[in-house]
Amino acid sequence: MGIELLFAGGAAYAGFRYTKKFVVRKLRFVPNARKKATPWIAGAGAAIVAAPVAALLPIIGGLTAAAFGAGVFGGVKAGNKELDGTNVWGDRR
Repeated sequence: MGIELLFAGGAAYAGFRYTKKFVVRKLRFVPNARKKATPWIAGAGAAIVAAPVAALLPIIGGLTAAAFGAGVFGGVKAGNKELDGTNVWGDRR
């Protein structure tokens, strides 16, 4: 159980960091990425995609897939929040 928690924490952290950076750099000018439903859709999609991988590997369980989905959700939400505090060129207001 301890190793699964370690993998789950790593998956959540990696999902958060990568997704936040992706939203801030690549999706800055995409209006649909700024909608309120986008974090929920991205998090659920990430968990669904990670579920078969978690089922195939014996060390990684369902908790890791759920943690990855939660990390992606938080990354999209945090990226959108960071974009709210910047202007068009990415400078802080």
